[in-house]
Amino acid sequence: MSIRSNSIAREANALEDEFLRAPSALARASRAKTSEDDDALFARALAMSENVERCRACARALDRDGVRTSDGGTYHASCLRCAACASPIGGVFEREFATSAGKVFHRRCFRATQQPTCAVCANVIEADSLGVIRFHTTPFWDEKTCVEHASDGTFACDGCGRFEKRAAGEEYVRLPDDRRLCVRCVSTVVVDQVDAEPLFRDILQFFGSFGLSALGPGTTLPPLYLCTQDVMNNVDETEEWHHGRTSTVRGMCVSHTETIETVYREPTWTNDARDDTRGGSYMNVFGGGFQMVERRIPRSTTQKVTAILVLSCLPRLLCGQILAHECMHMYLRFNSFPTLEPLIEEGLCQLFSLLWVEAQMSKPNITEDDIAFAAFIAESIKTDASAVYGDGARLAIAAYLDVGLVQVLEHVRHARNFPI
Repeated sequence: MSIRSNSIAREANALEDEFLRAPSALARASRAKTSEDDDALFARALAMSENVERCRACARALDRDGVRTSDGGTYHASCLRCAACASPIGGVFEREFATSAGKVFHRRCFRATQQPTCAVCANVIEADSLGVIRFHTTPFWDEKTCVEHASDGTFACDGCGRFEKRAAGEEYVRLPDDRRLCVRCVSTVVVDQVDAEPLFRDILQFFGSFGLSALGPGTTLPPLYLCTQDVMNNVDETEEWHHGRTSTVRGMCVSHTETIETVYREPTWTNDARDDTRGGSYMNVFGGGFQMVERRIPRSTTQKVTAILVLSCLPRLLCGQILAHECMHMYLRFNSFPTLEPLIEEGLCQLFSLLWVEAQMSKPNITEDDIAFAAFIAESIKTDASAVYGDGARLAIAAYLDVGLVQVLEHVRHARNFPI
């Protein structure tokens, strides 16, 4: 490392001893400066202090025995002490110590107190060849795991995404469609329609908290079905709504459009002369003729929601978030919204499900683990990297924060876009 000469360092330290380490002298120089000698000496000390490298521990000027760490810190060799055990760190070579958050540690102390331990295999997560420690983390549960567990066949919970902790003897529950759930998610699992009914009612009431009705005029509540993953995939193949948008389908609002038409027939001239016996022509003049042509005029179009499907065996909060998303699809169908671009419609649905999840965090008697899980779901919605669901959610959230949910919906109804 580049260190100033010994003479400059010694002179700077001597001046600091007089002015910086003697409060009465410093006060005299900074407040009164009663003599020209004091002024000159003070200016020289200030210039010296700005032109030397300083020890991060004691703030004194460095001489040739200084040590530089990988994060740019500089120390006197005598000041280089372990932040864990407070003992001196011998030598000046980087391999003899480790740094973290501006602190210096013996390698053994860093490994014992700072280096993360994998929640899956319980091994210390070692640094790579560049000295960087890499790991996956689930910050809402403060768990860290080796990066290789994402691809070595370690099971991940289909609810919260946490990996199976093999070293602790934890074994995830295997579901009929080969998904896995951790013990915590199993404790609130929603298996069938009976389990999901309270959630359904709660979400319908949540619409009311905004002065909205999930059901449109003259509509009835569609049935709710909880299905296995293979059933969800088969229905999605028919509906073709999620193609190119998401790799995993966990919820679906099954709907179709009904159009009432007026049908009438009118005579139309055609150059195609036909024999009357073949039908369609009642007058044949000079090689042409009139034909009766059927016309259809749409008079009214309505959206019909035939069912809401949600993947079975999900923890309550995640099942509720998916159901809230699908209920917003239902609201748009039942309340005569025009056909929307996927970015707009999915953005609205993600926004509504996010609002429902955040509302659960303030419910009485909610557990700390459920609060963490709700925060995890909310953050997943906000940070989704997909073009339709992620970007749509962020646009919808920004509009909601600006004008509120009701105004966003009314603007979308008329403009087919979010408020700018």
